[in-house]
Amino acid sequence: MPLATLVSSLRTRLAEICRVSADSIVFLDGIDTTLTGIARNVAGSLVISPPSSLAATIESVASMGQSIAVARGLGREGAIELACAEDIPDQSVAIIDSPSDPLGSLLSAVDAVRLARACSVLVIDERNAVLSGTSMLPLAAEFDNIVVLRSLETWTGAAHESCPWAVASPRSAELLGLQHATLSPEAVATGLAAMDNVDSIAITLRNWREERSRLFRLLRKLSYLEPVPSWGPFLAARVNIVEREAVVTGLMARRIRIHVPNQIGLERFIRIGIGSRPMMERLKWALLDLGPELMR
Repeated sequence: MPLATLVSSLRTRLAEICRVSADSIVFLDGIDTTLTGIARNVAGSLVISPPSSLAATIESVASMGQSIAVARGLGREGAIELACAEDIPDQSVAIIDSPSDPLGSLLSAVDAVRLARACSVLVIDERNAVLSGTSMLPLAAEFDNIVVLRSLETWTGAAHESCPWAVASPRSAELLGLQHATLSPEAVATGLAAMDNVDSIAITLRNWREERSRLFRLLRKLSYLEPVPSWGPFLAARVNIVEREAVVTGLMARRIRIHVPNQIGLERFIRIGIGSRPMMERLKWALLDLGPELMR
């Protein structure tokens, strides 16, 4: 079967599952590549929401003084203040990740609409949204200046064959310079296979969320870690009582690797990825074993 036919089939299946127009789906070379390209090409201001890895990346490629930081609270209820939105220049482009990395905070529908009305275009990076159970795709179908970026990487586990795609109106796609990428046959095949296994993938995602909840409850019992509610494929926690480096070193000695955020304001935070049940059990016993050592 010709590749073009397979790509069309994948676009149709995505549209059906996500309940968007097939014509609004634009396949991309990569989400990171697309976002940095937007940041470099936008003439107006760029609205970001630190602390997040995406905000740091956008700020690193933006021109001096081009980025505007809009504070967002933690978790599902972390609202963007109305006064902040009112101060945003009309021709700005907002680039927000939901869930954010590394804190796993969500962009609410209210805040998305608020930003969309304040900016020329709102771009939402939802590459990890399948783990949150929340998406702004319905708003992208309603507002022609809301663009949502998605990926099948969480579904397929294949980073190089993740079929990144965007839902965008023709106006926003043109404004941001979004163009249809040429997908490899392997990426299309992987995407179609994921579409054929939606039910089993849903079970895997549900198990993943359960592991995240179980880890959150465990961390709450530890005096030296204070977890932050997360809707991403990871859980962030603030290190209390002891130095962060002591926790990182102690876990490394037990063959557990964790991420250490380097964003301003997150100097005492760590981020723990969610894995399989055996992996999370191993992490659990490592954390419990480390506690008495840290308290000496």
